[in-house]
Amino acid sequence: MRITTKSLAVLLLAAALSACASTTKGPSKKETAEYYSQLGVGYLQKNRLELAQENLAKALRINRDSKDALHYSALLEERLGNMQQASALFKRAMQLDGKNPELLNNYGSHLCKQGNYQAAITAFKAAIKNPLYQTPEFAYTNAGICLQKAKIPQQAEGYYRKALEHNPQFSLALYQMAELEYARGENAKAQAFLYRYNERAQSTAETLLLCYKINQALNDLTAAEQCATQLIAHFPNSAEAKQIN
Repeated sequence: MRITTKSLAVLLLAAALSACASTTKGPSKKETAEYYSQLGVGYLQKNRLELAQENLAKALRINRDSKDALHYSALLEERLGNMQQASALFKRAMQLDGKNPELLNNYGSHLCKQGNYQAAITAFKAAIKNPLYQTPEFAYTNAGICLQKAKIPQQAEGYYRKALEHNPQFSLALYQMAELEYARGENAKAQAFLYRYNERAQSTAETLLLCYKINQALNDLTAAEQCATQLIAHFPNSAEAKQIN
């Protein structure tokens, strides 16, 4: 068989491609764990907890040091009420990724739920200080909620206002300010914050109950009745509706 220069070039190219194909590796363990981790996060966001747990567990079996899998497994266990398991997972995640602002924010909320207010505020502050944190309004608001639980409403207000300075449309901070002003007896201010909330977010059982209370305090019984009617219609089995009944 006569091999020309052209055919030789083709043969060499084919050999090179064959070598590349034979040496191409599949995804690494780290990449596979990341894939299952992201699946788990997606299911967690959709509240499909069983599928979230299944995929996050797969990620950790493949890579026990997967930062995201540890972080979101901690959130999942917390949502399931398994606080001890959540604490252990959060601690492992913090050891590996302790400067991650989203992790710091969620860990702070976890600490606050356990009554560890000082450590929680430290975590929130660390998240806020990170210049790469794109949504510090979450940490500011969570810090405020934690301070309210600790019976320090004045400092809580400062954090809520910081959240609204960063994002004037952040609905959670608007609701918290409405609740704070109502607790102080500043009902007109509370109503103004609740109006701002309603312009940006859907009503919940909590916001409708607060609407009812504020309007009752302002002696606007028609508006209070409207809030109560919506609460009972949309959230008939809620604890808030039972308070109205």
